[in-house]
Amino acid sequence: MKKTTFWAFLLSLVTLISCNSNEVHLRLAHYNVGVFHKTAESSIDVIAAMMKEIEADVVSLNELDSCARRTGFVDQLARMSALMGDWGSHYVSAMPFQGGAYGVGITYDPSLNLVKKDKVALPKLLGPEPRVLAVTEFEDFIFATCHLDYVSEETQLGQVDVINEYFNTVYADCDKPIFLCGDFNSKPESDPIMKMVQSWTLISETALTYPADTPRKCIDYIFVRPGKTEIKVAESKVYTDFSTGDVRTASDHLPVFVDVVIVKK
Repeated sequence: MKKTTFWAFLLSLVTLISCNSNEVHLRLAHYNVGVFHKTAESSIDVIAAMMKEIEADVVSLNELDSCARRTGFVDQLARMSALMGDWGSHYVSAMPFQGGAYGVGITYDPSLNLVKKDKVALPKLLGPEPRVLAVTEFEDFIFATCHLDYVSEETQLGQVDVINEYFNTVYADCDKPIFLCGDFNSKPESDPIMKMVQSWTLISETALTYPADTPRKCIDYIFVRPGKTEIKVAESKVYTDFSTGDVRTASDHLPVFVDVVIVKK
């Protein structure tokens, strides 16, 4: 190789590495797992295998039992996180249930470098059950999950208001992108989702997610607030084709994932 050619190659390699070091590639996943008990005795092992198969970096989980009688007093999020490879986790209880609790959670690759965790109670209003928001802040982004009321659109709108107020207040001056996942129990054209897209960008596709065996509606979403950071969406998909399990029996919802690139300044 000629000397000039070698140095040109070396310069291009250094430039490529420098550019790539400013990008964070993430696969974000959301899954309402139905307490891992909707159609199978326990689908924790299967769903963990599915999330490992698609190589998710962080997973939003809705409908989680923690040490409740109906699901064998298992700490479901702790079990899921262990199966993912001793991942970190953040569980938020929405209410006491059968000797344990029922709520939402997040499991994440510890290499993401957790900064802090938070939780927010959402208004019950006309709904039959309390609801919560779970928040995790990492070195390069914020990731949150919620599970909105399934009965009252008025309640859903009130819950969206509290979610927006929280992020407008706590992360008002934040440069990091904020990703919000959840089962919103609302179709894309509904008032709660219309209110969401006034402040958030919907980055998941609006393919049908429920029920898993014969999907008829889209109610599971991933949103982003980019903040001052450039976000590129590489792919978005409602995933149905796993070699490690059958989505039709693992839960009554289908999992959603989005591949994003965070371009750091």
